[in-house]
Amino acid sequence: MTRRARAQPATVLAGAAMLLSGVLLLHWLGRLTFWRDEWDFLLHRRSWSPGTFLHPFVEQLLAIPTLIYKVLVTTFGMESAVPFQVTAVLLFLLSAGMLFIYVRRRAGEWLALAAILPILFLGPSWDDLLFPFQMALFGSIACGIGALLALERRDRAGDIVAMALLVVCLLFFDLGIPFVAAATIELALRRDRWQRAFVVVVPTVIWLLWYAGWGHNAHTFISFHNAANAPSYVLDGLASSLATLVGLGLAMGDFQTSALDWGRPLLVLVVGLAGWRLHRLGQPSGRLLGVLVLLLGFWSLTALNTNPLAPATAGRYQYIGIVLMILVAAELVRGVEVRRWAVIGVVLVAAAAALTNGVRLRDAAHTLAGIAQQERGGLAALELTRGHVAPGFELTLENSDVDYLGTLDAGSYFSAIDAYGSPAYSPAELAGASEPARVSADKVFAAALGVALVPAPNTQRGKCVKPPPGAPTPVPSGGLLLRTAASGTQVSLRRYATQSFPVSLGSLRPGEQELLRITPDRSTMSWSLGLSGPHVQVCQPSGA
Repeated sequence: MTRRARAQPATVLAGAAMLLSGVLLLHWLGRLTFWRDEWDFLLHRRSWSPGTFLHPFVEQLLAIPTLIYKVLVTTFGMESAVPFQVTAVLLFLLSAGMLFIYVRRRAGEWLALAAILPILFLGPSWDDLLFPFQMALFGSIACGIGALLALERRDRAGDIVAMALLVVCLLFFDLGIPFVAAATIELALRRDRWQRAFVVVVPTVIWLLWYAGWGHNAHTFISFHNAANAPSYVLDGLASSLATLVGLGLAMGDFQTSALDWGRPLLVLVVGLAGWRLHRLGQPSGRLLGVLVLLLGFWSLTALNTNPLAPATAGRYQYIGIVLMILVAAELVRGVEVRRWAVIGVVLVAAAAALTNGVRLRDAAHTLAGIAQQERGGLAALELTRGHVAPGFELTLENSDVDYLGTLDAGSYFSAIDAYGSPAYSPAELAGASEPARVSADKVFAAALGVALVPAPNTQRGKCVKPPPGAPTPVPSGGLLLRTAASGTQVSLRRYATQSFPVSLGSLRPGEQELLRITPDRSTMSWSLGLSGPHVQVCQPSGA
């Protein structure tokens, strides 16, 4: 049997696993819409000036992801997120494929299959795999690994390709920095270092020019405190990635384990084995030193720029940490004859980890689908208040039940949907949407229209009633006057919601009369009032 024939089974299985991963991801993503950071690309980077692409996102250079979003939104519009999702999934699968090729060249195809299986269904990194914005990570990983593979040609064509891929890697995401550092270490240890120096000099100069022009203005969290805590952060990052790779740290029984509970002892074991292997090697290769710098460089840079919302155990870091850890492992086992029983054991562990992680990925997709419904409901309400809502009005977690991270304001949103179409529910779809979506809509309606109780003089009133507590009372276009002698009466509203009154207007002041009048908008759905107290007089204003 030829070497090529022996390579087929694991390669076929790897292809099937990648296909299954892609199908599942597209199925789950198909229930989602744009989310969080994506709105910055869609709403606030509309021009084609250099600054649109080179202005840092937080502190990162995301020139190519910005370009991808602009091309896709110009071509396909904003009514569907599917084109963006397909692009992200393809880049993710490309990164997994590049990793498979890298490991296969060093450890064989079965261990390469084991390397990518947990990553293809990496539930703890759902905020990467189910978030098209993270195509920045996928593209950077794919180009970085491609550059390392191109360097192995050791000819002028390979070096030019490696240089170009490192430039693209940097333009995708700042993970390109440790990839350039890895290539620099490897080339510095070769005799022809000066002839090949352009491979890393060109991308380095390009990045420095960007930093001088735009990047130096970015806000960072780099501090002495972070530097002092960097060693423990790096160790926790390595430990959490290791535990996630083998499928540990998830819910087990009636309690929740932490990735660090398993990861720390596993890290001690792995470091011991790596130390033993380095001792046996004697002189580590330039590539091994380079990927070690790559792994530690990523975690060190992350540690220096961390903040309370970015612990080492954050799911979005695990995809990167695992891929880089596998690159190091592939170099350590290079040239080692691994027994068949050991290979079988590794593949079985990887398959079990993929299954465990996949369950969490599915659960995360279900949660995000609910958030997407709330988004579509809230955006529909925002559109129905157009002409009455202030352009600077922002959607927040408090007024929409969705956290937009300060990226979505009414003026920018209306301008974008005029150009590219709307991802929101139509009025008919909103009426038939899920209850959480209708609740989000009601909250947005109230916030956008500024619905509130205002003091009213004791003027002549029309027809008055005393509705029973909790019973819905229609709010006419002329409004209602509310008055109670008791304290603690809560006033709430609903419009599209049917199971609750999600808009709270606070409590009535005993003996004081207050007016509720709601500005008409584009929706034909009427409002209903809910009262918690039994002694409330509800009247129509005279002349209403």
